[in-house]
Amino acid sequence: MTVSTDGRTRRVIDVCALVLDRECWRTYFRALSAVAPAYLRAFGRHATAVFGLEHADFRARLDAGDQEGAIDLLIAGRPDRTDVPALLRDMDRDGVTHQVLMSCGGTTDDGDDVNSRVAAVAAKVPDRLQAWAGLDLTDPERALAELERCHALGMRGFAVTPFWQGIDPRDASYDPVYRRAQELGMPLWLHTGHHFSRYAAELCHPRNVDWIARRHPGLRIVAGHAAWPWVLEMISIAQRHRHVHLDISSHRPLWMGRPGSGWEPLVLYGGSILRDRVLFGSATWVNADPVGTLAGQVAALGLGDDVTDAWLHGNAARLLGLPAQPSP
Repeated sequence: MTVSTDGRTRRVIDVCALVLDRECWRTYFRALSAVAPAYLRAFGRHATAVFGLEHADFRARLDAGDQEGAIDLLIAGRPDRTDVPALLRDMDRDGVTHQVLMSCGGTTDDGDDVNSRVAAVAAKVPDRLQAWAGLDLTDPERALAELERCHALGMRGFAVTPFWQGIDPRDASYDPVYRRAQELGMPLWLHTGHHFSRYAAELCHPRNVDWIARRHPGLRIVAGHAAWPWVLEMISIAQRHRHVHLDISSHRPLWMGRPGSGWEPLVLYGGSILRDRVLFGSATWVNADPVGTLAGQVAALGLGDDVTDAWLHGNAARLLGLPAQPSP
């Protein structure tokens, strides 16, 4: 289970994958477009390429104001239930030894819930997959109960996207959730950086990571999407807190080595002082390139073999408690 990049074979752990069935995708895109409809336009071309439909048809629905119809078109070809054998074949093709399945949380039209469905997929192949819950913090007591439920389902971490609910993740009312997650050994994946929602951009500023890490120094935190365009600020915060990691998902590594991209601090410090805390993730639908291609773009950054292998596999293996060398 290796991927050939720059003439070498490398193993990959994808820490941010969205692998959903049709109704879970519907829940995801409805919730996302309700607060940030620009995502459907900004990433529509990539999404339609991933989901296998004509972008012009999808865009025509959006242009006509039929957002629900556009979503229906986008997800029409998704299976009723996740095809796990097909997922494993794709992982093997791309050299992915392990994948973290991120959930958005929420209830599906058929009365089920996304966290339970994602947990059930991961439970089928626990040596290759793990699930992280999607939590809504707007009701802290309910969020705490959902964290406990998801842990009982076997979910290994949890994700919070502040712009989705318009919440400030530094609010002290969320401390019980963070505290219990630390006790349960469940890392927090926190959306950081750019977003297209109606809320202020700074709702996802990396200062949130600093605040949470200071209040909960034992909680492992993954700064989702590595806080671009505030990469230098994110680097400085990660240096302050040894349990903070940076996940480069949703961004194409192809651009990271280009002057003016804003990624220069990550390439510099991620190859030295933070070499053991950068993680590879795909975010699946926002990149038309397959995971193996994205991993090859990391290898093309010229970081050297040791750092490249750390970004693609070693750092995530330590965070997730996986063997440094997967079983043959």
